[in-house]
Amino acid sequence: MDTYLLAKFFHLLALIVAAGVTAVTKLAAGRRDRARTVGEVLEWHGALLSAARLFPLCLVVFAVTGGYMLSVAHVKPSTGFVVAGMLGVVLLLASGTFLGIKGAALKTMLEQLTAKGADQPAPKLVPPAAVVLLPTINTGLALAVAYVMVTKPTSIPIALGIVALGIVLGFFAAPKRAASVAAQPMSVQES
Repeated sequence: MDTYLLAKFFHLLALIVAAGVTAVTKLAAGRRDRARTVGEVLEWHGALLSAARLFPLCLVVFAVTGGYMLSVAHVKPSTGFVVAGMLGVVLLLASGTFLGIKGAALKTMLEQLTAKGADQPAPKLVPPAAVVLLPTINTGLALAVAYVMVTKPTSIPIALGIVALGIVLGFFAAPKRAASVAAQPMSVQES
């Protein structure tokens, strides 16, 4: 079997897994936000965190398989679409790390509340603006990188411009409530 085709398969598989994980995390976040008890909030948040653990693995698979395919095809690392792809991986990893840290802190807080009684009413969560905005920005970024990978522009400014456009569109597509959320540490408001 041709190893290039195998690498391409795993590259595409990582994209499919990442899309599925995105769907699961968005569903879990929505259910978490609508939960009625602290126990339900913790349960949905746990589902979100469990699914999100696959994102870094997908990024590693993208980088490794992409690097292999580039080496076989003798494409220079300074080509526009390669630079944009690697920038996308770095930005998504940084954003995912930030969201993971915030998610772990929320989990700890929810576990403390659940210890006092899982049937308590769900707290009103007020996340920092970045926590509200980044998931949608990440989606715009990922779609832009996918577009760049399909069209393969060799110009670095054009490839990075497409990525920047994806980030901007992701920002403007973010939930409207993000504008009203103050950029402050996550807190719990009593309902």
